[in-house]
Amino acid sequence: MTGNDQAIDGRRLRRERGRHAVVDATIDLILESGSLPPVDDIVERAGVSQASLFRYFDSLGALRESAIGRYFQRFDDVIGIAGIGEGSLADRVDRFVSARDDFYTRTAPMARLVRRQLVDVTEFADTIERLRSTFVDQIAQHFAAELDRQPAETAAQRAAVIGAMTSFESWEQLGGLGSVARRSALARAVIDLIDPATSEPTG
Repeated sequence: MTGNDQAIDGRRLRRERGRHAVVDATIDLILESGSLPPVDDIVERAGVSQASLFRYFDSLGALRESAIGRYFQRFDDVIGIAGIGEGSLADRVDRFVSARDDFYTRTAPMARLVRRQLVDVTEFADTIERLRSTFVDQIAQHFAAELDRQPAETAAQRAAVIGAMTSFESWEQLGGLGSVARRSALARAVIDLIDPATSEPTG
């Protein structure tokens, strides 16, 4: 490698470090304040200049999108469902509800901010739509054994309803129940919809 190549690699590395510092500073400030931070606070926390920030990102929108994406990447381990599609219905429902509850518990501060800013920040609407689409696809795969026995339209409707029942908004509304009762209520609702024949009769 020539001296010029080393210099280019060094600049590239510094740029990447600077980008990461800005994104991490943005995330930390969002979590601390619950709101979108001003540029002055971001560059102070990241230890870069405003000029550098706008060399790293074309716009504040691009920075916000990167910050949200990186934030949710921290929780890839709970976005997915372990052993997706495997096991008994009761076991799959338990793992599904637990995964959703863990994910929402760990991402709640950012999820609340994203929803408050939906009208003003179009990137946030895109983020929510991607998550919703991912979750509905997971539902279809995780419960394929039951949904595939139903007409396609019915299966799609039930997957969509389960997605709505286990959305962040529903999770927030059920917050007063506590984690154990919330998981139990959601598990019963999912089973009732996926396979009504297994439902216990109510008194």
